[in-house]
Amino acid sequence: MVTLFLIGLAVRVAPLLEGGDVAIPEGRLLSQWPTEDGYFMLAMGRNVALGHGLSVSGGEMPTNGTQPLTTFVWALGFSLVGGDRLLGVLLAQVLQILAALGTAWLMVKLAERALGEREGARETGLLAAGFWFASPVAIPHTMNCLETGFYALLAVGVAVAFLARPRAELWSWRRTLGFGVLLGACFWVRNDGAFLIAAACLTYLAPALDDRASFRPRLARVLAFGATSVLVASPWLIFNVVEFGHLMPVSGRAEALTGEFGGNLVGIPIVLAEYLMTVLPIPHALSGAWWMIAMATLVVVLAVGVLIARREHWTPREKQLLLLVGLYVLALVAFYGLYFGAAWFLPRYFLPASPFLALFFAVGVRWAHGFVQERGALGHLVPVAAAAAVAVMGFLHLRQYRNGADHMHFQVVRWVNENVPAETWVGAIQTGTLGFFHDRTINLDGKVNIAAYEALLADRQAVYVADETPIVYLADWVGMRDWLTMPLIAERFELIVEDEDANLGVLRRRGPPPRSGLR
Repeated sequence: MVTLFLIGLAVRVAPLLEGGDVAIPEGRLLSQWPTEDGYFMLAMGRNVALGHGLSVSGGEMPTNGTQPLTTFVWALGFSLVGGDRLLGVLLAQVLQILAALGTAWLMVKLAERALGEREGARETGLLAAGFWFASPVAIPHTMNCLETGFYALLAVGVAVAFLARPRAELWSWRRTLGFGVLLGACFWVRNDGAFLIAAACLTYLAPALDDRASFRPRLARVLAFGATSVLVASPWLIFNVVEFGHLMPVSGRAEALTGEFGGNLVGIPIVLAEYLMTVLPIPHALSGAWWMIAMATLVVVLAVGVLIARREHWTPREKQLLLLVGLYVLALVAFYGLYFGAAWFLPRYFLPASPFLALFFAVGVRWAHGFVQERGALGHLVPVAAAAAVAVMGFLHLRQYRNGADHMHFQVVRWVNENVPAETWVGAIQTGTLGFFHDRTINLDGKVNIAAYEALLADRQAVYVADETPIVYLADWVGMRDWLTMPLIAERFELIVEDEDANLGVLRRRGPPPRSGLR
């Protein structure tokens, strides 16, 4: 367990020790962990700290394309360092390490409460927390400078708070309202926290199936903590509707456009199986193969089957936790599998469920350990298995560290820094990273740009770029050249860089940009 925690800490901290240079940019501090969307959130947090409000494009374009609570945490960090980009990123990563440690601690508390009637509950929790904290599957999503690490922290916190009292006991009104505030904070971290709120409501009502006399008092408390969570969340919801005309942030609406009904279902078994196995990610190159999807599905089905087969042995606390987590995960599967797009983000969307799946994994490890101990001849397998798990995780972390010396979008940033004046506008589909380092950047896939989202819906992206923005350069991955298939773009822009090896494509406007300014 100590080894696992040391691995998890070393893997998170090592890239921070190498530092970075925002002028180039380079360095593992800047490249290892923050994703493109993470840089979006960092840029918004920095703009808030500089007094520009929730915005991108150097504060000139208001947006709600973010998850608010983490953005405001990043804003606090940037305000402490005067908006310094390098120190702000460093602070964000340190805070994410603390959040991961907090999640691990809460996992131990959760195991003590859920498994408290069984021998070794604390040890099982420590094992689960250690595996999760060192997991090569989970670590990148707890350090991506997005909301996922804080979401996992609050999701486990909600479960711990839910199990604070015996299943049949009615909560006091003070505790009920406090739980509602916690649920509201969870929504502020990410708006699909609504699924966790719904799962908590249903789980709290469940004992009334056996005791109908308790239905009314339980319903009253459900309405109370549900309404409190909505009240806590309401400033963000009102802001979205009043300023941007929709409850869902524009980032969610833009990403939903990338999918079709049921399009993500085949990817969900891969994600769930990875988090269930904790120490062993499924290679990306194999994740689309039918046989790998079938094997992952089998892993998930077997896990569910074991839970069902053992249902008569569950304690009341375990039943509560399994119902709460089961309803929550089922809602995530339905939403992200059937409705939402952006299949490449599925591991990120399911990260908050990973601590619970790691606990299930640890219970299985403890069972296997006991099974082997009962058969003395197999006792030598225990240290072998432990060493193998550490070796596999160590190899995967070393490989990830080796590949973390450069960010997949830094070639775009470097070209812009070297060839484009700071006051010149640049546009692209993927502008999270570029927009953090070059203020005058316009996002074109609509994730943070309402005007671009509306142009995308109306199939008038070319008109928006050519006639309604001051964009002079379009710079992104080499696929940026494909925009020349749009006649208006081909008329107004020319291809000046097409570098397959560097994965860089740049278009330049042929004449001066329109005077209409920024929309």
